[in-house]
Amino acid sequence: MKSNRLMQVILLILLVVFIGAGAFIYAADSKEKQRYRSQTAEIAQQQVNLTRSLTQKADKEKEATDLAAQLAAAKASVAQINFRLSVESIEYDRILFSLADTSNVTLTNLVASPPTDVNENKTAYQVTSFNISLAGLTPTKMFQTTADSQSYIDSTIKSFQAFIDTLIASPDFDTTVIEVVNINAPEPMTAQDIEAMNSAIDAQERSELKDAEIQDKTEDEIVQLVKEKIAAKNADQIRLILQNVGFIKPTATINIKIWTYKGA
Repeated sequence: MKSNRLMQVILLILLVVFIGAGAFIYAADSKEKQRYRSQTAEIAQQQVNLTRSLTQKADKEKEATDLAAQLAAAKASVAQINFRLSVESIEYDRILFSLADTSNVTLTNLVASPPTDVNENKTAYQVTSFNISLAGLTPTKMFQTTADSQSYIDSTIKSFQAFIDTLIASPDFDTTVIEVVNINAPEPMTAQDIEAMNSAIDAQERSELKDAEIQDKTEDEIVQLVKEKIAAKNADQIRLILQNVGFIKPTATINIKIWTYKGA
């Protein structure tokens, strides 16, 4: 009887141990399966992210390639425009400088703007703008009176007008429109202005005298020597002297537009 009871207890213990082991194994297996599913899901998500990143990278690379191609095309287009404009400007520069020489004025600056397309009454044109700066020639003789100064100013303004007239009449500018003309003419020099200018010229000439030239000479003799040296100057030397003392010349700015027919 006791033997049967002991056997039942042993069997019960074994059953409990078996159930416990089974439960442990099941829990461990479930945990491992859960970990496997989590890792599988994580790997799948990483693959999705990697695929998305690769796709985005390819899109960015294509976008960068397209932008680089567009930039290269834009640079090439700008280069062609600049080359054409530079060639045209060089030709216009040559003509305008020649016209200035013919009109007895100095072309001091010339700025060309890039050509633009304009449509007028269903007709296409290309318009190029030029801003021209002119200055009168420096006189070749000293002024003695206000009338000398006024005569120089009047003559220079006539030279500006001659330049404009020659420009309009030139076959190279037959499609040119003159938009703006600004002439800046100084007031005629007064007797005091002329005296101050001559004093500056006298001081300049004195500074260039050599010691041997003024040795043992009186002030009157030095004054006479300076006058003789000034009187002996040629036209170019007189111009240089006047430029050095800041002689003010009339100036003009002219804005022109050249229209080139492109088609209807």
